[in-house]
Amino acid sequence: MFRLFTSLVFAICSTICFASPQRVIFDTDMGNDIDDALALAMLYAYQSDGKADVAAVLINKDNCYSPVFVNIMNNYYGFGGIPLGMVESGVTPKEGAYIGKIAELKNWDGSYKYARTVGKETKLVDAVKLARKVLAESADGEVVYISVGFSTNIARLLESKPDEISPLSGMELVSKKVKYFSVMAGNFAGASASKKGPREYNVINDIKPAAKFFSNSPVPIVFSGFEVGNILLYPQSALDENMAKDNPVRAAYELYVKMLNKGKSDRRDQPTWDLTSVLYVFNPEFFDLSEKGFVSVDDKGMTMFTPSSDALHRYVKIPENGAKKIIDKLVERSTSLKPAK
Repeated sequence: MFRLFTSLVFAICSTICFASPQRVIFDTDMGNDIDDALALAMLYAYQSDGKADVAAVLINKDNCYSPVFVNIMNNYYGFGGIPLGMVESGVTPKEGAYIGKIAELKNWDGSYKYARTVGKETKLVDAVKLARKVLAESADGEVVYISVGFSTNIARLLESKPDEISPLSGMELVSKKVKYFSVMAGNFAGASASKKGPREYNVINDIKPAAKFFSNSPVPIVFSGFEVGNILLYPQSALDENMAKDNPVRAAYELYVKMLNKGKSDRRDQPTWDLTSVLYVFNPEFFDLSEKGFVSVDDKGMTMFTPSSDALHRYVKIPENGAKKIIDKLVERSTSLKPAK
């Protein structure tokens, strides 16, 4: 009996202690807001702890500095080998407040302040091609696809045809390889079958791809709506206390906030929209979930949630008295990892 008990304990311990890291694709509109950078910093922390395997970062913002900034972050934190894929003919091509400024910072001798292996002229692999490659090389049901920007890449992935990478269509690859999508999109404040949520940035800037993605995904989608991150404000003081002043994330945060404040100040606590979609993947216990339903998008970009027991969509909710606990975890995960030596 003792031997049997010992074997069971060992088996349980092995499962807990040696669980495989969650394989992730991270699809971001880096540069439109600062929460993308904080969300990526969270992924590094989970990867450093052996809980995440970031197989690729895909860019869905069509600006040449977006992948440069991601590559700067990758190198700063010691993950320079993470493959990058770039959207073709995407939306929001404007540079924004920080990606170009951080990328072009120079030292006294004219060298770049932040190391990078990707420049603004670098021709990167198409995001859909990279997504297909990662999925084709992954085990069945192994990948969680985190989308914290526009749906361009996902919609194109679902529509993609068999090619030299895989004999499967995009729909077949996703159905076979993706466990679920964790998506920052939509607005589900007071959601009901008859009420459309207020318009949300990621959807209204990419309406048709969002509608195609939501209606055609063969696997579950867990949404973190605008209303969630908008309540959970990231305390800027946490960056002051836990990040070096020259950390590119902290520097980008200050540039972004200064733009919001029209140059008068670089101080403001910011919503944590994208961070919540990362947190849900690795710590789902911090959230409540809606009933199952279907998220649809109208031609103006408004989202509506229709309950249905056989549908594949749900959205996260903040538990009663759970906001502070979530914020503390978001801060801990986004600031705990120090730069690579």
